[in-house]
Amino acid sequence: MSAAENIPWELRAIGAEEVGALLGLAARTVLETVACRPDFPIRLTMRPATWVAGEILEWRNANRAGIPKGRRRGK
Repeated sequence: MSAAENIPWELRAIGAEEVGALLGLAARTVLETVACRPDFPIRLTMRPATWVAGEILEWRNANRAGIPKGRRRGK
């Protein structure tokens, strides 16, 4: 078992792909549209961009109405 496995998921650093999955958006949309909002959680690192998973969940739950809608694919 690695040390990272002992860290609760809510405290782990996640990247734009994982943030996008939580928000239902593409990683690029997260970086270009959502992460630049003043109320969005502060990045832990810039390159690659990472955030605390629990902070993203809290922000998502508080801002559901303001999250951009993802594009529908396949039609």
